[in-house]
Amino acid sequence: MRHWLPALALMATVTLCGCAGMVDSVSDFMRAGPWWTAAQAGTISSRARELEAHGELSKALDHWRMVDRITVDHAAVRREIARIQSRIAEAVNVHYQNGLAELGKKNQTAARNHFLAALRLDPAFQPALIQINARFSTFPLAARLSAPGDRPSTVAEKVFDDKEKAFLVAWFNDLPVDEVMTPDTLLILPKLEKTPPQKAHTKKPPNRLAEANARLAENDLDGALAIVEQADPDDPDVKAMLHAIRLKQATTQIEAGRPEAARPYLAMVPDGFAGKDAALEALQAALQRQQTSLVLEKARAHFDQGEYRQSLDLLETLQKDGPENIAARDLAAEARYRLALDHFDHQRFLEARDVLKKADESHEASMALKETVRARLLELAQIHYRNGVKHFINEDLKSAITDWEKALICNPDHEKARENIDNARRLMQKVETLP
Repeated sequence: MRHWLPALALMATVTLCGCAGMVDSVSDFMRAGPWWTAAQAGTISSRARELEAHGELSKALDHWRMVDRITVDHAAVRREIARIQSRIAEAVNVHYQNGLAELGKKNQTAARNHFLAALRLDPAFQPALIQINARFSTFPLAARLSAPGDRPSTVAEKVFDDKEKAFLVAWFNDLPVDEVMTPDTLLILPKLEKTPPQKAHTKKPPNRLAEANARLAENDLDGALAIVEQADPDDPDVKAMLHAIRLKQATTQIEAGRPEAARPYLAMVPDGFAGKDAALEALQAALQRQQTSLVLEKARAHFDQGEYRQSLDLLETLQKDGPENIAARDLAAEARYRLALDHFDHQRFLEARDVLKKADESHEASMALKETVRARLLELAQIHYRNGVKHFINEDLKSAITDWEKALICNPDHEKARENIDNARRLMQKVETLP
C-alpha cells in the first residue's frame, strides 16, 4: 500500500537540511557573580558618559555610583562622581541666578522653569525651593528682601501699612518680633487683599473678628474657631471667617500628608469661596500621590520577596497612570530583568522572551539577557527542526509536523520549517485519500 514512501523519504533526506548546536547552559554565565558584575562596569561607565553628554547629569551621577559599587578601581570612579557633583552644583547655581534675573524682568514662567530645573538637579536646593513656595504657591504669598535696619515692624509698615502686623512678618519667617534683620534677608510674606471700608454692624462684637483673624494668622485654628462660633452666625463677615478657618484646616491636613482628613473640612466650605478650587486640586494631587506611594510600596515588597511577576504587574499599572514616575520605571526595569532571568534559569526560554519584549533599552543587563535568550531559542529551533526531519524519514508525519511547529515558535523566521509543514500536511492528505 505504501510502496512509494521509501522513495519520498529518500527525497526528503536529500532536500531537508539543518544543523543544531549543542545545548549550552548559559545559566552559569548569567549567575557568574562578581565576574559578571565587574564586566558591566565598562558598559555602565560608557552609558554614564553618554548621559552626561546629553545633559542628564543626575542620571549620569546615578550610573557612576552604580559603577562605584561594582568596580575595582574606586579612586578613578569617585573622581568622576566628584566631578559630576561639581557640574551639578554649578548648573544648579546657573539656573537659580537665571531664575532671579527673569524675576527682575517680571517673566514669571521663565523664572519658574529655571527654579524647577535647579530642583530637578538638586531637589534639596533650598533657595530655589523657597522661591517656588513663595512665588508659585497655590496660596497667596510674596517674597521680599530686607533693607538695612529693617525690623518686622518696619517691614509691616512698608508692606501692610500697619506696624501692628509685625507679628505676621515674624511668624512667616520664624524671626524675633523686635530684632534688626541682616540686610538682604529673603522674607516670605502673605498677600493681604485691601478691602474697602464697610459700615460697622452694630450687633457685631467690636473686636471678635479681629481677634479671630489674629488667631488664624498664628495658625491657632481651634482658638479662631472658638471665637467665631460665639459671634452672630448670620453675619456675612462671621460666615466668611468661618469658611476661611475651615479652608485653612483642610489645607493644613493636606500639607501634613493626611488628605482624607481634609475632606470633611472642604465639604464645609461653599463652592466659589476664594481658595477652595486650589485646595481641591491640591487634595486630588495629594490623594494621587498617596495612592501611588502605596502601590509602589506594595510592588517593592513583592520585589524584595522575589515575586517579580506580581511586582511588575503593579509597576506597569503605575507607569500607565504616571509615565513620569522614575522610581516606578527603574524598579519595573529591574523586576522585568529578574523575572526573565528566573524563566531563563528554569529553561522557560519562550516566557523569558515574552517578558523581555518590553525591556528598557537603557537597562544593560536586560539587553544582554535578551540577546542570550534569542540565541538559545535559535538553537532550540534547529534542534526541533532536525527532530522533525528524523520523524519524517521514519514516516511519522504527525510528529514531524509537531517538531517543525515548535521550531517555528522558537524562530518564527524559520522558513524551511514552515515549508516542510505545508509539504507534510499535503502528503498526509494524499495518504488519507488512498484506497
